[in-house]
Amino acid sequence: MKIKLILLALVTLFIGEWGFCCTTFVLKGPDGKISFGRNLDFPVGEGHIHINYRNMVKTTYIAAPEKPMTWVSKYGSVTFNQAGREFPYGGMNEAGLVIEQMWLQEAKYPAADDRYGMNELQWMQYQLDNSASVQDVIDSDTLVRITYMPTSYLHFLVSDASGDVATIEYLEGKMVVHRGKQLPYTVLANCIYENSLEYKTSMDLGSEKEYADWTVNSSGRFVKAASLIRDYNSTEDRIDYSFSILDSVAQGPHTQWSIVYDISDMVIHYRSQINPVRQTIDLKNIDFSCNDQSLFVPMSEMISQGPGFRNLTYEDNVNMFRTLKNGVDFLKDAVPEEAVEGFGRYFESITCK
Repeated sequence: MKIKLILLALVTLFIGEWGFCCTTFVLKGPDGKISFGRNLDFPVGEGHIHINYRNMVKTTYIAAPEKPMTWVSKYGSVTFNQAGREFPYGGMNEAGLVIEQMWLQEAKYPAADDRYGMNELQWMQYQLDNSASVQDVIDSDTLVRITYMPTSYLHFLVSDASGDVATIEYLEGKMVVHRGKQLPYTVLANCIYENSLEYKTSMDLGSEKEYADWTVNSSGRFVKAASLIRDYNSTEDRIDYSFSILDSVAQGPHTQWSIVYDISDMVIHYRSQINPVRQTIDLKNIDFSCNDQSLFVPMSEMISQGPGFRNLTYEDNVNMFRTLKNGVDFLKDAVPEEAVEGFGRYFESITCK
């Protein structure tokens, strides 16, 4: 009952939050190197960056009648979180897999069946824990699904070290994948991928068809990013150019984070509205071996000048969740303290194998 109350509170957290619009893309240079860009457009800018370890035993944080699932993480990862440790908005693992999410109002997750159901943010951490490739993520659909009791409506862009890229959407209860020839533009915003393709075709043909303002904003960002990817000149620095694409689709003061994952070199570059100085995290320098620490750093801090990554406490975790709750006006009285404390405590249940 307690978990159900918490999850219902999180439905209140995200439903109707149209400010949660984002843009993602994958840029491939002629040298084969890959960058993955992401803007987070949202009312709250603070966040935590977490180091997640391999060989950690985890059990889904899910309410009945969903059955709990336990797994052991195969890969370490670095993630960007606001809703507490283990519930990321996106990240990259040590195998070079990157997954990011964007709001999609039309998303409809699968109905209950024999598979294990999990919260959509924990589903992302599960993929980073267990998947080395886009194919691994797709194949996991036979075992796990996003719960039919969602906290938010999302779709996903996924890429790996081989250069494989896919959009993953849940439409009418089914996983819908665009990949390879079905993915002519490695971009995703806040419309169904097929709808953004139709919008781009319409614009390319000079059609006078009218679209809703939301579609114009979302698919307009899709078109802009796709055009800039097409125009990439290999003489320009790939990371700088990736940030310039993010700048071109930014939503003014609503754009809180801009992240570029250099998949080929295993480095994360990021900046935020709170701290606009570009910072880097080199995954090659991180020891992902299982241990009893839960290392994190606030996005507002300069990694090179502050205390850097340190051990997460319950107070750190729960206060981040409170910042999220208090930063969105209608949430201040809508999310009970029990929900805040539940997500704040969850990470304490995770142990080394």
